[in-house]
Amino acid sequence: MTLPEFLLRRNERRSTWLFVRSWIPARGDRYSWLRVAAFTVGSSVLAAGLVGLGFGLLTVVITVMIEATNPPPTHFLLGFFLPFAAEFGACAGLCWSLISRLCWNQRATQLAARPGDPILTAPVPKLGFFRRFGLGGLYALLVGLVTPMLLFHAIENTRGAWAWRQMRAELKAKGECFELPCVIPPPARDEENFFATPFWQKFAYRQERTADGNITNIWLHPPPFAYTTNFVLPEEPETVKRNRGIAEEPTDGRNNLVAWAAHLRFVTTNTGKIRYGGPRLTFPLPATPGDPAKDVLFALSKFDATLAEFAAAAPRPRNRYPTHYEDGFRALLPNLAAMKAGTRICQLRAVARLAAGDSAGAAVDTLLAFRLGESLREEPILISQLVRLSCDNIAMRALWQGLADHRWDDAQLAAFQKLLSQRDYAGGLVHSLEGERALGNDAAEKLLLRRGTGLAELDKLGGDSSENTGPGMMAALAYVMPSGWYRQNQVRLLHGYQLILDHVRVSVNRTNRATALDQNLRSVDLTDDYVQKMRSNPSPYNILVGMLLPAIARTPARSDRAEATAQLAVVACALERHRLAHGTFPVAVAELVPAYLPAVPADWMGGQPLHYERTDDGWFRLWSVGPNGKDDGGVFRKLNDNGRRVSDDLDWPWPLPLPSRDARLF
Repeated sequence: MTLPEFLLRRNERRSTWLFVRSWIPARGDRYSWLRVAAFTVGSSVLAAGLVGLGFGLLTVVITVMIEATNPPPTHFLLGFFLPFAAEFGACAGLCWSLISRLCWNQRATQLAARPGDPILTAPVPKLGFFRRFGLGGLYALLVGLVTPMLLFHAIENTRGAWAWRQMRAELKAKGECFELPCVIPPPARDEENFFATPFWQKFAYRQERTADGNITNIWLHPPPFAYTTNFVLPEEPETVKRNRGIAEEPTDGRNNLVAWAAHLRFVTTNTGKIRYGGPRLTFPLPATPGDPAKDVLFALSKFDATLAEFAAAAPRPRNRYPTHYEDGFRALLPNLAAMKAGTRICQLRAVARLAAGDSAGAAVDTLLAFRLGESLREEPILISQLVRLSCDNIAMRALWQGLADHRWDDAQLAAFQKLLSQRDYAGGLVHSLEGERALGNDAAEKLLLRRGTGLAELDKLGGDSSENTGPGMMAALAYVMPSGWYRQNQVRLLHGYQLILDHVRVSVNRTNRATALDQNLRSVDLTDDYVQKMRSNPSPYNILVGMLLPAIARTPARSDRAEATAQLAVVACALERHRLAHGTFPVAVAELVPAYLPAVPADWMGGQPLHYERTDDGWFRLWSVGPNGKDDGGVFRKLNDNGRRVSDDLDWPWPLPLPSRDARLF
């Protein structure tokens, strides 16, 4: 039995035409294009109906017979498969009907030429089991599955390639560069690079591919994470008390050196019983407890050599950490935890030196703490910029405590002003989002090349494959997905990034802060909204969006908070310089110009002047209007009678050294 014979036999069977006799074509009739169109549409509807029925039965089985507590994700599966089941059914119907039309019309032409030919008019003979099910099944597989699958892939690949070309052209026309080389920081000479010191060499690694094809990291100087044992502080005493359920007393925000001295001694003497993050922590201690500030400085002396290394490298202008950017989301960032640990150490040592009367040493430590955070400025990765914000928050506490206790002199305050006035957290946010976009695009390109293993590996890295998909489904899909689906995902991923970047770039505009604030307020939940939109309309075209698009809903607000805090700190330093010179704080900020400020600073949150007033107790109140863009009288948050927060941030005030349960410090 040949393929034409198989198709002719199948088209003469009632089951092919759903047992409707009038639909079965006569042998001498032409197989019209209308019949091809009807067969194609019918196959599409039938395929979609079977898929819908199958998932409907699956829902019934899981929810009724098994009595599942959570409903199955059939809405996701239906949205994922139903449109493409209909498309594949149309491809199958089209392939079947086109080839059938060719064979049928060829026989009809022969019948018209030889109407009495017994071979053409004879009844269809019965076939044996092998020919009927063996060759017949093979032909059915070829015409009903293999050929439609090839056509389906060709259509989807063409559609994906077209969408990708359109997206690339659109982004190029805007001047966007979304390839990885565009965001990788250029190399830096060792004499110019802050990270070209022995301490950071401890984290160097290379990669090797194992015999089973997996990639493993080989550390060049084991143990790699030296900070976990030799360069880390324990949790703050107040944090330990809170975690143990001990009632917190109101604090004025200063570091409690008495508690720190006791805490470091307790950690060291109980090293066999207590672990912080895994390693046993020990610190040098004087034989007997004495002055808390001196005891803390004695304990922190174990870090002197490393901090001296940092201080020697601090003047270098570049900050090029040897991150393996080519690894994409697999790249390791061991410098981030060490950077935050170093900032905590510098901050605590600065506070201890202030208490010990060494304001010059405290200023050096505070400036070094800020320098550690700024070393992440060139990193085009969102988590690096978030750690940068966190490090500067920690360093700001040392600056604030010196201001609260009036320990800084004019030269030190001027140095802090100069440093903080040069901070550009908004630019770092935009740069990191451009880097995340390049990493996401690079990951999509690698997934397209690696196909079968790519999605499974991405899932292991923490992608979003929760209740909707799961690694098994993702791995199975990876093997059968047309390349056009990868391109469609890449298009939607870049579209999401561009949507975010367009909003964020406006929200960090320094020339029109009122418009920027309004834009920022409307784009707070932009990423989550976009991802939720993709999830509510599930499709093979958007399964990578939730896995590769970062959650940045709160990040712009953190960047704004850092910008506003830096502004407040600059003005607070200028106010303290005025007090040192005149014995009192000024009546208005305008009195600081031009001796201590080049101009009256505009509030980052809205563009209006920062709010300032001198208080009757000889202090002052200074605040930014905060994320809502309106003046709430300098109130940070509304609290209940128990001192617990009952509102979001209102204004962002420069904190006064007053006891408060709010525990708010930058």
